[in-house]
Amino acid sequence: MGLTEYGHIATEETQLRVANLLQAIAAGSAGPEYTDATFKALLDDTNTTEIFSAWWPLSAASNDSKYKRLLRFFTMLQTDKTYTVKFPSPAVSTNPAGTPADDLAGKSAAALATDSTNPEDWAAEDRMTWYIRANAVSLADGTMDVLAIEGEEEFDITGTLAPVYTFAPALLRRVIDDGSYLSKSWRSTLADGFTPYAENVAPNGKRRAMTWHATFPGGLNAKGALTSGAGLPVANFNSAATGLALARKQTAYDSVWGDCDSLYMLDMWQLRHFNLENSRILEGCTSYNLQYKVAAAETGVKRVLLTASQASGFVVGSTVSVGDKGSNSSADRYNTWMRDIADKVRVKSIETVTIGGTDYSAVNLDVADSFDVPETAYISSMPWHSGATEALPGHSDGAPGSLTNGKYPCRWAGVEMLNGAYVIGLDPLWNVTTVDGGVTYTAMACRDSEKEASSVTANHVKVAEKTFTSVNAWNYELSMQNDSTESLLPDKTGGGETVGMKSAFYVAGSAGVRCPWRCGSLDRAGLAGAACACGHYSPADSRWDGVPRLKGSGKKRGEWAGF
Repeated sequence: MGLTEYGHIATEETQLRVANLLQAIAAGSAGPEYTDATFKALLDDTNTTEIFSAWWPLSAASNDSKYKRLLRFFTMLQTDKTYTVKFPSPAVSTNPAGTPADDLAGKSAAALATDSTNPEDWAAEDRMTWYIRANAVSLADGTMDVLAIEGEEEFDITGTLAPVYTFAPALLRRVIDDGSYLSKSWRSTLADGFTPYAENVAPNGKRRAMTWHATFPGGLNAKGALTSGAGLPVANFNSAATGLALARKQTAYDSVWGDCDSLYMLDMWQLRHFNLENSRILEGCTSYNLQYKVAAAETGVKRVLLTASQASGFVVGSTVSVGDKGSNSSADRYNTWMRDIADKVRVKSIETVTIGGTDYSAVNLDVADSFDVPETAYISSMPWHSGATEALPGHSDGAPGSLTNGKYPCRWAGVEMLNGAYVIGLDPLWNVTTVDGGVTYTAMACRDSEKEASSVTANHVKVAEKTFTSVNAWNYELSMQNDSTESLLPDKTGGGETVGMKSAFYVAGSAGVRCPWRCGSLDRAGLAGAACACGHYSPADSRWDGVPRLKGSGKKRGEWAGF
């Protein structure tokens, strides 16, 4: 990686520091501490990528592993700043908008980019919100074997070399509700009242300086292992239990997404965008539920003919399936006949064609072989292939098309989200029991991915609980529980599509073991969002609209030992 990586040209001061350090390293008088201190002094929250690009090749002189070198850099990024967002307490208001305070005061919400816009954004270079992506493999001790980082020639965005993870500062968190305001604060150094996220506590009880999360929705690599990479069709039709088996084809230490990951993503949205949740601001693919019978039959083609009105709803680059419904009554995408002509293929282009004097809109598909389209065939929208947000400039948050029309996946904090499928998790499991007038969800966490299971075992511990009285129904969330960073259950319900958390939790009506299906799918619309969960699926359930995803840094974690 050179000094101009990501378009950052090194300043004259940085180049001079590099030259001096090279001489000192060659003379044997500059160790890792000196190198790190030299570059840390140059950081100013606008040049983090530039400093990293200059520091990274020099840090190799220590012969540390790439994981340890990344750990060193994130330690360099630590600052005494406190970033706070003050939301109205749910006791007095349902307004989801927050106000930045402390060292965050004066900043505007992080800018949102599209594939054609690139607004200036403080979060891309700020030490508290900076990130870098890397190919990495899970290790037995809960750390990672980092093989290549973004900017290096070996880095593989497709995840073929190894899954792609987003590495970021491991912040500490404090939440205070004084009855007037719900204040959420973050720091990168220890202070009274601040605790690390559970996912960032090592098995020995010590805090890690960096965290990581799977960059992309779950897909399968050539070995059939669950991975994180761009350009892959999603691994839907897999349950949480199957997802665990697929993750373990990657390594014995891997597991699937957990509430540690979901809570982190929700918090990072709030930290960067000063709002309780992403709905109506960066919608994600939540309103893209299209199914149409073809307008005309064809043979030996790579397209589907629709009316102009029908075709206008599809997005070039999105994913669809084509199947012959025939005389079958159900058009559910789970049925094989809805996908037996072309399954999970991308829309290549849409054009007007005239056949026999009639105008049609041809939805051209990115397929290798031609196929026949009978008159009883249907085309259905499906969850997007991974990596659509790579069209965004740099490390911007945003979506590749409209931010709010509900058709595009989105990205924030370096992680692609809401691609049209629920994120299926397995940690915690919810032990659902019936009580008078409702059901109780008891969140049971497993802190060692090697002991993860699709049933509650002796390796699970209780981390949270919530009783609901409205069962077999979506409950809009007004606020979330803040006592545990291993669970993301509602605290109060009674919100709505535009107030409170702007997302909903589906409550089961019977007892059993359930697992989190998070964020929503392409047909969930106003129910969906970063805080959304469907709570009635068991670890054995699979659907077209649910996808297991690799777990982040909480694969093996301990209990915080304190200062």
